[in-house]
Amino acid sequence: MPVDLTAPAQPRQNRPFRLSGRMVLAGMIGFFVVVAGVNAVMMTMAIRTMPGVDVKSAYETSQRFNGEIARMQAQAERGWQASAHLARSGSDAVVTFSLRDRAGRPVTGLAVDARLEHPATRRQDRDATLRETAPGDYEARLSAVHGGGWTLAVAAMRGEEQVFVSRSRVILKD
Repeated sequence: MPVDLTAPAQPRQNRPFRLSGRMVLAGMIGFFVVVAGVNAVMMTMAIRTMPGVDVKSAYETSQRFNGEIARMQAQAERGWQASAHLARSGSDAVVTFSLRDRAGRPVTGLAVDARLEHPATRRQDRDATLRETAPGDYEARLSAVHGGGWTLAVAAMRGEEQVFVSRSRVILKD
């Protein structure tokens, strides 16, 4: 079929855009698929990083509740004064703990454990056994601890009896 290149070009006829029902349906379905997909990704990421569980078994925790109250009352009756400190030492952190009785004398001979708990995930928690560096003063080094807000839980044992427990919120500077 021969083409006449000398003939004037015919302008294209543009048809006006028409929005059909199928286009609206496809747009709405696409919108809700994107929203549901983003929600699924965000929910998965949130559950993996913070499962929302504070204790493994709420029932077992409730069964120990009365014993915990009695232990806390006995601790309050002793009148011990405690101070805990978390400080940076290079990339590590040093936990120091001091315990004095009602008269201000050092409380010695305890087995003291500390747990540095991350507020968002248990995977970053650190455990340490503190050693007595001076009468009533205990210390431990925790390796590779990043800065930020932490919970410092300290427990002291005398033999098989837990004689002191403390939980405090601390901030470790970088």
